[in-house]
Amino acid sequence: MISGSVTFNGDTPPFLSCNVQFASSDISFHPFKTGCFNGGFCLQSRLPDRPEDMYYVDDTNDIMVLLSGSVYNRNELGGYTDNSKPGCDPEMIAGLFLREGHAFVKKLNGDFVIFILRCSMKEAWLFRDHLGICPVGWVKQGGTLSFSTDVINLCRHYGGDSPIDAEFLLRFFKYVDYRRTPYQKVKKLAPGHFLKFSKAGIEITKYWEPAKIRTDRSLSYDMMISDLKELVHDAVRIRCDSRFTAGAHTSSGLDSGVVAALARKEYSYQPEFRGFSWSPGEFEATDIKYDEREIVRRFCMEAGIEPEFLRSGTDEYVEFTKRFYYNLGYYSEDEVSDRASLLGVNLIFSGWGGDEFISTGHSGIDLDLLRGFRIRTFLGRLLSGSPGRSIRHFLFFVVYPALRILDPKAKRAFKRDARYIREPFKHSEPQVISSAYFHHSRRQMHLNVLRFYNIPERCESWYRMGFVKGVKYRYPLLDKRIVEYMLRVPSKLLCRNHWFRPLLREIGLGLIPEEIRLNKSKNDPIFYAFMVEAIKKAALSVMDEVTCWRSNPDLHFVDFDLFIRDIELFRNCTAALDEKILSSSLVNLKAINEFTKEYRKDS
Repeated sequence: MISGSVTFNGDTPPFLSCNVQFASSDISFHPFKTGCFNGGFCLQSRLPDRPEDMYYVDDTNDIMVLLSGSVYNRNELGGYTDNSKPGCDPEMIAGLFLREGHAFVKKLNGDFVIFILRCSMKEAWLFRDHLGICPVGWVKQGGTLSFSTDVINLCRHYGGDSPIDAEFLLRFFKYVDYRRTPYQKVKKLAPGHFLKFSKAGIEITKYWEPAKIRTDRSLSYDMMISDLKELVHDAVRIRCDSRFTAGAHTSSGLDSGVVAALARKEYSYQPEFRGFSWSPGEFEATDIKYDEREIVRRFCMEAGIEPEFLRSGTDEYVEFTKRFYYNLGYYSEDEVSDRASLLGVNLIFSGWGGDEFISTGHSGIDLDLLRGFRIRTFLGRLLSGSPGRSIRHFLFFVVYPALRILDPKAKRAFKRDARYIREPFKHSEPQVISSAYFHHSRRQMHLNVLRFYNIPERCESWYRMGFVKGVKYRYPLLDKRIVEYMLRVPSKLLCRNHWFRPLLREIGLGLIPEEIRLNKSKNDPIFYAFMVEAIKKAALSVMDEVTCWRSNPDLHFVDFDLFIRDIELFRNCTAALDEKILSSSLVNLKAINEFTKEYRKDS
């Protein structure tokens, strides 16, 4: 993690640490101060990062570089890297910047936040990676720019007693803009952008332009499969680092299966390679379609992976809501990172992001076929299932997005989810709804994903939560080259068969078991059964706390009168209630209340 403040008006910049809230003996802050800069970087002793991986200064050329993250394509970047030494990216970045200016960032392939300072020139630069894997927030007050990769801590530092932005807290109840922060004056630097700070003020520039990538009509099916297979393999390979002890997420899904299998091959020298599943290890349920744990065990045995399932029970679920300040609702991954840290695993490969790009299924494809007058192919896809399924498919993937109609089922769900939210705060952000649901083409779907910000939001949360425990994440399917390639692919090439998510099924041939490669479902019945029971138990255990939450001014958006009335109706069994919504709302508000308490601590 990196943080700091810079000013060019002759004042002393305020001190800004990045570990105020990390009460861990594993984390140390390394300060650095000059006449115009005050800040530094954090090291986590469970990670192999060294000071030279985070920081570089060259007084002769008047340049300082702070780096959070990694650059993966060092071999392609010319003479500013010693490939015999892993890491040392800040020195390489300084050389590239001195040679090419801000345009150097276009050549990088990595997960990074880079701060560059040229004090005598009174210029500072802040760069964020293409997909937004690493977080960074910034705020300008007077003539001072402050930034941090711990965005929440930056908000605490500058927000003081200011109200927490309700939209930031309402993510459980509606679609919100994930770029929002607890303190409205603190902004997130968007993925694929850089910020320049000088005496003239702030200038933000978009350096990555995926919207300018054009469809390549010359691509053949075989060429596409060959190219993507090579890209996926290389995306995993370049993210491997022998300084780490690696593991991977495992499930019955294609994305995690392909990534885990490839990562295991790259780390064949590790005696044990752990596969972390969100399925509860000891939970038993009846009336389930299949047990994902059995599929995971068979996959892991074949791939040489040691499976690790969640060990907490339904009674412990409420404890993870108390850690909302650190996990932001990713309770299962909170436990995974705990387990990884305990086992000495400090690098986890994840298949996150595959669904949105290389593992795309239906969104926009049918409209592309109609627009291209490929009626026979369109009808073949549409009529490949039962009549009822065909009608639903036509409505959901053709009619609704074309006419910008929100799926009635989703519309009802939005209303239910926001039942206990006061009227001024109930409604989802229209632009976010548009990005999530209204795709006029597959290409627009991919671009909407980049605008939607759900990919960076998860990566930001796991980055921060993982750092506390000494765990890093790598997302090969979010390699910028894969995203760019998918924007070039004509939709007709995705219709050679009627498979859902066809590309990874082809790429996974011979790599993952056929049981996973041909699995049509993304659901884990055991996990969902566990969650239903866990949420219900947690809700019952916190029900008496609601009257105390009412005194929390940061929860002003809650309709407590309705909440308390429904609780009484539930207890007295005097009316029909949606117990699922009541239970989930109780648990979510418990988590939010815990967040506000931790956020306000010592403020």
